[in-house]
Amino acid sequence: MGDDSPSIGALMDFGRLACSTIVRQKDAMAAANGAHLSGHGGTQDGIIGAAAGVGLTLSGWSGRFIEFNGLRDFETIVPVTDLEARGIRVLAIDRNALVPGPTDLVDTRDWLRPRLWGGGAVLPVENTAPGCWRSINTKQRH
Repeated sequence: MGDDSPSIGALMDFGRLACSTIVRQKDAMAAANGAHLSGHGGTQDGIIGAAAGVGLTLSGWSGRFIEFNGLRDFETIVPVTDLEARGIRVLAIDRNALVPGPTDLVDTRDWLRPRLWGGGAVLPVENTAPGCWRSINTKQRH
């Protein structure tokens, strides 16, 4: 499926639709427009999530990086500069419009998982003290 494939737009629309309404296998197949989808086991409804996930990722605004440019090599506390040097933008999500500075420190909470926002890797953080930030992502403890 090339960049000019009509499936691209249909999959992106399908991904957004699947976030807000119940969709069916036949909807996923229609959105894929001939691209290969195959179910493996059970009801084979996994094709719905697969097609939606591809569509959302293609949009550039949904997803989480579990591996990206050595992100698992970072320590728990990381300077903003080090994250940005590896292509991870650090973005404050608080209402005070503070901006993380290059020498500020980010507490990754031992779970550095940037999100796909605007077509790139973005780490949303909250301010905890002057020059200190904390990732909003945490690993669920079971």
